[in-house]
Amino acid sequence: MNRKRTIYLAHHDSASREVLEAILSTLGHQLSLVTDSGKELIERALATPADLLVASPMLSDMDGIEALIQIGNVNPTPSIIVARDDDLSQVERAMDDHVMAYLVEPVTAESLQPAIFLCEKRFNHLQSLEEKVASLEQKLSDRKQIELAKGIIMQVRKLDEPEAHRFLQNTARRTRRRLVEVAKQIVDGGNLLGIDELLTDNDIEAR
Repeated sequence: MNRKRTIYLAHHDSASREVLEAILSTLGHQLSLVTDSGKELIERALATPADLLVASPMLSDMDGIEALIQIGNVNPTPSIIVARDDDLSQVERAMDDHVMAYLVEPVTAESLQPAIFLCEKRFNHLQSLEEKVASLEQKLSDRKQIELAKGIIMQVRKLDEPEAHRFLQNTARRTRRRLVEVAKQIVDGGNLLGIDELLTDNDIEAR
């Protein structure tokens, strides 16, 4: 929880920036960027990612939430919004995107440090879920390619479904490639050009 983090801070109000900078420094974190500019925050965060971003809803040159969203779309980073009471209507939009936590000013060390911990915990949880979804989507895509390839083999070689599947397995084993790679080559052939290089009678072992 007390790990030193590289933090980029963007706040439109100079007094609030000084307070936040002092608190974060006291907590042992490294403030590598302190600015009132959303454009500067985006440029730095994309060029050299930070461990954590802290921003106010409005910056001197743009919407602070939009700045965090733009960064998150390219390089997801744990982010905290520091808002005034009258800014809270914007926070709901922020929480639907890449912002992981928010604090209402005035901010104290006692409120900021737990917020950092919870922000990172939520960020890591969401990243894990996204990775699982991406893995499932890839598996579904691979399965679709395999089923399409089996359909082509069944049509071209007049095989039933189990025979076509064994044929794919035998071809993958013979060519030392993954099953889905062989399937994609067959499917990508489109008009079946080159398929006879893969579909040889000697590969059919269980007809």
